[in-house]
Amino acid sequence: MEYEELIRSDDQQLWKMIMSSSEADTFAAQGRFKVYPLSRRMSGSLVFLSLRGQEGDYLLIRHPAGARNTLFDEFSGFLREKDGSRLLICLQNGENATALRHAFPFTSPSCIGRSRSSFGVGDRLGIASPGHIPLFQDGTVVPVLAQQSLRELDLMGRTYRNVIDAATWAVFNTGYEGDWAADGDHLKDVDSVISALKQGCTMITADLSDYLSFKFMDTDIQTVSKEYSKLDSVLRDSIEARYRGTIKLSSSTELFYEEQLLQRIALSYNRALDHAVKLYQACWTVKKEFDFEISIDETILPTSPEAHYFVAMELQERGVAFSSLAPRFVGEFQKGIDYIGNTDEFASSFQRHAAIAGDLGYKISIHSSSDKFSVYPIIGRLVQGAYHLKTSGTNWLVALETLSRVDPTFFRNIFRRAYEVFSTARNYYHITPDPEIATDISTLSDGELPDVFRNTTDRQVLHVSYGELFKDTDLKDLFFTRLRHSIKEYWSALEAHIGRHLELLRR
Repeated sequence: MEYEELIRSDDQQLWKMIMSSSEADTFAAQGRFKVYPLSRRMSGSLVFLSLRGQEGDYLLIRHPAGARNTLFDEFSGFLREKDGSRLLICLQNGENATALRHAFPFTSPSCIGRSRSSFGVGDRLGIASPGHIPLFQDGTVVPVLAQQSLRELDLMGRTYRNVIDAATWAVFNTGYEGDWAADGDHLKDVDSVISALKQGCTMITADLSDYLSFKFMDTDIQTVSKEYSKLDSVLRDSIEARYRGTIKLSSSTELFYEEQLLQRIALSYNRALDHAVKLYQACWTVKKEFDFEISIDETILPTSPEAHYFVAMELQERGVAFSSLAPRFVGEFQKGIDYIGNTDEFASSFQRHAAIAGDLGYKISIHSSSDKFSVYPIIGRLVQGAYHLKTSGTNWLVALETLSRVDPTFFRNIFRRAYEVFSTARNYYHITPDPEIATDISTLSDGELPDVFRNTTDRQVLHVSYGELFKDTDLKDLFFTRLRHSIKEYWSALEAHIGRHLELLRR
């Protein structure tokens, strides 16, 4: 194994690397190991330096002779001694990530709040974050480096702690000292929320989709009135006092609630509101500081501005201090491809949703926003105050595109297998690929393989396939081995791809 090779490596070379104050000298890592030059830093008397190998990343810690530092004992690894100094050669694993967070608090995730814009990049592969971090160095947007749903964790065989540990190491290795967050994404039940927070998440995205009752939006009015009358009379009175009639927002946006619409909205969202309170209260049993996002986007029916305002106001009335809210916007935000729909209609609708969030003081959140390049300038132009955007799966697509360029034979196998498992993989996501336009990859030369990523069907099939593909552990191991061999190309491609998103927001 590579770690055994490292601990058997030339003793003089290792001591030179950890003791050098010259950045040029740190690049002299022997053989297959390369230095992360920005990782060199001190905690008290301890000196730290990270190495990148072909199989994984490693940490060197020097404890000088005559010094006393109890942090050293929190790390585990192979110990060498020379002239009274000690050198620890560590795996970058979960145990050492915990110790690292004690030594360097900036390697821990933190809360973001309502007033700062944030961008969820996620990293389901555990090796993507070094490609994201350079984009957020100026601090104007806070990255959510650790962002996973339970579905993604299950498909990848990971835990929230695994995801946070990977982000911790990426932060340290790249020299990033800004704020970053960890999101327990699209959680639906109390146990999942508590578990995510205990594992270190600083943000919870409460998915209320299972508690929405949209049947009331098109049920006959007699049934609606009958069901509405069953609600608690105090609740009905407060709803009618707050919403009936016209509500004017500061941005000249107006909302109008006639009696039937108000009743339909109340019935459609009341159970979801109760559940949001339950999840929020569960968070408080674990932490006193966290970001709480409301997700009502996992539905077929778009969220009307009137429903959005109702949900936000009712949550505030019930004592839920949420940082952001994700409506279901008009059109389609499907995975891995651009926005589907009329962009003028989206702009008109988004402006009203953004006005509500701006008036009520929280961030408007846009989910499944990776690769939605046609609406990013609209979002950037119309958002009022701060925003939160979620991307994630596009990192997997960039990894595959990187492999299509550097390892075409292996990519051809991935592409073929993705179509074989697609009938099962598609059940995890809402996508509508057109099989008629799928690429016959056998007709493409190696140099033409990246062209498949401009095909919407191929992108969606590849996008959702990761979980089923990685059930083949040999294929999974080979994927990570091949990708690590071209890791700098992958990080550069990620920086360019996610950077395009951020640049369009600024237009």
